Amino acid sequence: MGALRRHWLIILLLAAVIMAGSFYGQWQKFAVPEKTASVVPAANGSAVQGGQPVVYVTGAVNKPGVYRVGAESRVIDVINAAGGLAHGADANKVNLAQAIRDGMEINVPISGMPAAPGAAAVDAGRVSINAADKAALERLPGIGTVLASRIVEYRQANGPFRDVNDIKKVNGIGESKFNQIKDKITL
Repeated sequence: MGALRRHWLIILLLAAVIMAGSFYGQWQKFAVPEKTASVVPAANGSAVQGGQPVVYVTGAVNKPGVYRVGAESRVIDVINAAGGLAHGADANKVNLAQAIRDGMEINVPISGMPAAPGAAAVDAGRVSINAADKAALERLPGIGTVLASRIVEYRQANGPFRDVNDIKKVNGIGESKFNQIKDKITL
């Protein structure tokens, strides 16, 4: 009986080693390589230092901002450094394989929204708070130049609005102003 027990123990140990190796191999396959991009402090400006271009990432990414990247980086590398694509991002409208150049802006649109920044995002009389430029936002009741600029700045700093109620997070848009525009806006 002892020999049979020992054979079973050896078989179980071999199975465990094979499974552990298999899991490790799968984990390595999906492990994310270390990124070459890093956040650039605002004081650095946009000059190329040591062959590292500076790129501005906006739109539907998890961490919009300014990034210093390796000279051989592609758009996908910068998007990954910016926390990856946000929910609803339309990666089909961005050339992920495009080579990076200094001073470049990468704007990742939301699905169903125009890719061009500043596009007049008006649909059935409603203004898209995620895609409209300042001029389109100023057509909303009670939204002037200052509030339109704040909406665009909020979007650039925080990414796209996820709900129309989120526009109340913009300084100067409270419940009263929101009630004026809520039927005239969309994502």
